Order: sequence, then C-alpha cells, then structure tokens
Amino acid sequence: MKKLRSYRLTSSLWAVLLILVFASCKDDKEKSATHDPNKPIVLTNFYPTNGGVATKLILNGDNFGSDAKNIKVFINDRPAAVISSIGNKIYAICPRKPGEGDENQIIDCKVKVKIGDQEVEYPEHFLYQIQTVVTTVCGVKDAPDDVVTGNLAQTTMPPVTYLAVDNDNNIFACLRNRDSYYNNNKVILVNEDEDASRLLIPDTGAPLNQPCMLDDGKTVYIPSDGGLDYWTMSSENMWSPIKQALKPATGEQVNIEYKHSFAMCTVDDYMYTRAKDGTLYKFDPKTGLTMQVTTGLMAGSDSYMAFSQKNPSKLYLAYTNSHCIYTYDVLTKKHELFAGITNNSGYLDGVGSYAMFNEPRQLILDEDDNLYIADTNNHVIRKVTPQGQVSTVIGQAGVAGYQDGDPDVALFNKPYGVCINKEGIIYIGDHENQCIRRLAIE
Repeated sequence: MKKLRSYRLTSSLWAVLLILVFASCKDDKEKSATHDPNKPIVLTNFYPTNGGVATKLILNGDNFGSDAKNIKVFINDRPAAVISSIGNKIYAICPRKPGEGDENQIIDCKVKVKIGDQEVEYPEHFLYQIQTVVTTVCGVKDAPDDVVTGNLAQTTMPPVTYLAVDNDNNIFACLRNRDSYYNNNKVILVNEDEDASRLLIPDTGAPLNQPCMLDDGKTVYIPSDGGLDYWTMSSENMWSPIKQALKPATGEQVNIEYKHSFAMCTVDDYMYTRAKDGTLYKFDPKTGLTMQVTTGLMAGSDSYMAFSQKNPSKLYLAYTNSHCIYTYDVLTKKHELFAGITNNSGYLDGVGSYAMFNEPRQLILDEDDNLYIADTNNHVIRKVTPQGQVSTVIGQAGVAGYQDGDPDVALFNKPYGVCINKEGIIYIGDHENQCIRRLAIE
C-alpha cells in the first residue's frame, strides 16, 4: 500500500522557500537564461514528490530558458500552470485531479516538460493525493478592527464578508466594521503566492457587498450596500480605488435602496444588480449608465448573484432571508425556484426543493457549472449541481467553530463569501472567525 509523506507547507513557508531558491540562483539564471533548441532539455529531479491540487512544484534541470510562456509542464498529460523559470529551475503549480485514483485515492503521475519540439519526462513520478481540505490563508479570530498587513502570518482583519479573485490570484476581501455600520469598512488585497497583503481602501463608508471581476481578470467592481455608489479597481492602475455611481440611462429611472451583488453577463456585456425591492437592473461597466430589466424578482430579501458559465443567459440568485436559490433567464424572463424551500430555513441535502438552506449568501460557479454557496447560518459550504442536487462540501451543519482539516473535522463560523480561482481553489470569507480560508476540493 502506498503512503504519502506529509507534504503540507504553509503559504508563508513556501513563499520563503521559493524566494531563497530563486534568489540563490542568480548566477545560474545569468548563465542559462535562454533556451537553446539545439541542445537537449535536461531533467534531474523535482520537489515535493507528492501533494494535491495547487501544490507548488520546483522542477530542476537545465536548458529551460527563462521565458515561462514557452514552457509547458504536464502532470499525467494535464497542463500545470508555469509561474516562472530561471533556466535551471521551473516553478509550477499542480493541476486538479490528473487522472483516477487507486483504492487509497492516490494518482501515480508522470511529469513532463515540453519546450518547442522537445518533450522530456522525469524518471520519478509525482504521487497525487485526492483531497478535500480547508486551511487558513490569513486572519485571526478576535483581532481588533484595525487591519494589520504584511506577510500572511501577521495579517489580521475585522470580520470578512465577500470575495473576488483575479487571474494573478489576488484575492479582494471586503471587511466589515463591528462598531459602526457606515464607517471604517475596508477592502484588503491578499496574495498567497507572494505571501503578502495590503490595504486597498481604508474606509469605504457604507459596507461593500459581493464584488464582480470582469472576464479579463483585471478589473473588479464592488457594490456599496446602499444607494447608487460602487467602487472599481484595476491592475492597470495598480488597484487604486475609484468611487463611482450608477446613472440612469436616457428615459430611465433608477431607485436603489440596497444592492448586494454585481454579476457580469457575457450575453450583452452588461453588469447586473438587484435592488432589495425586487427590481433587476443592468448597467454598462464603462459608463455606469443603468436601465431597468424587470420588477418581477423576489422582494424583501438580500440576494447574491452569479451567471452560469455554460448557459450565460441564466442568472443564479441566492435569496438570503428567504433561504433559497432561484434562477432568472435574461432572454426568456423566466424566474423559478432552483433549490431550497422558499421562506423555510433549515438544513437538508437533497434535490431541488427537497433541500434546505439557512441564509445562503455569496455563490460561485466552477467550470462544470456546479454552484458553491456560503450557507451562513448552517456554517457550511454547499454544492449544487446543474441538476439541482445539493450536498455539503465541508463544515459541520449547525456547529459554529474554527478548525482546519478535511470534511470530518473542518469548522466555520458564519461563512459569508466564496470565490474560485483558475486552478479550482475556493477561497472562503469566514466572517466570525475573521479570516480567509482556502478549500482544495476534488
């Protein structure tokens, strides 16, 4: 029977290791910065030799060159993300589930490097452990509301609400002040790969709600809780915050008391938001010009939204105070129950209206159109398939607490936010625990 050595390292330790490894090889980088296609690629070893989804890998050898765009790394023929190279070392990230596991949920993986027409395989294999495990990225329960930034080990923050993540794995977290609802609310940026955090907005006034990242992965839009205000930030201006306001398009009236989320629709390239009175609006992200879509949605509840990836006209809405998930099609105008029982809170896995939620909040979709939802008052993360099958991914229903680990032991305390990066890693805004958690899920 195969057994894996312990491979888990904290993000901080990995960041330090990578900095030391790559900094110590400055001379090597200068000697072998360019790949020579007339010479063979040389592979020596890689580490760690076991791990799971998003494990950070260092591959040793020679004649890699330093242009990461020209290098392909495959784990059992599935492409790994190549982050950087210094000629004799490649830094890559393991993809998600590259094959089927054995009886111990271990996948025996070949590791290949391809540059141009050359493809070479390491003699040693990578042992991939299929896993579902939650760890803490940063944050400490009962820390004061004043944010502390720096490396992730020292980062503390007030309660975390809603999240977004860009193509460079920058996590944007909205933070909620406990003492004054309309003062000292903040936005922080956290990056695991760089082992760093920084404060982006020190005081947003009214609290901010569910952000929306544009498809380019470079610009984030964050709705203010009340009125027409929202914030934008872009990598093109180093994430400098800009406060803006929705404006009525010609002939339109826009009356929004509360708005809880933004969602981008690729069908018409408009961003959508729903007012608490049940009116659905859409606006042009470039101009902020806003028009009414329908008044037919559920009124009175907070709501959090996301568009389907496979059916881009379909909008999913989590009605928090009504404890259910609905869909709305922007083409057919059909609004219908998808999962949960309207106005009935509880906890039950099942299909469609045979399942129950207790204040579901932010939701996201993976590449297969599975929904992942922060089920706040059940203290768990739920999954809903496109067929409406609801299951519990991690957390103990009805048990509030703090514990990292697998589904048998992991605990949350009122999770509010979820986001998913391009590697399939889910980040969770664990509100009462004042931290950002990381969920690697198969």
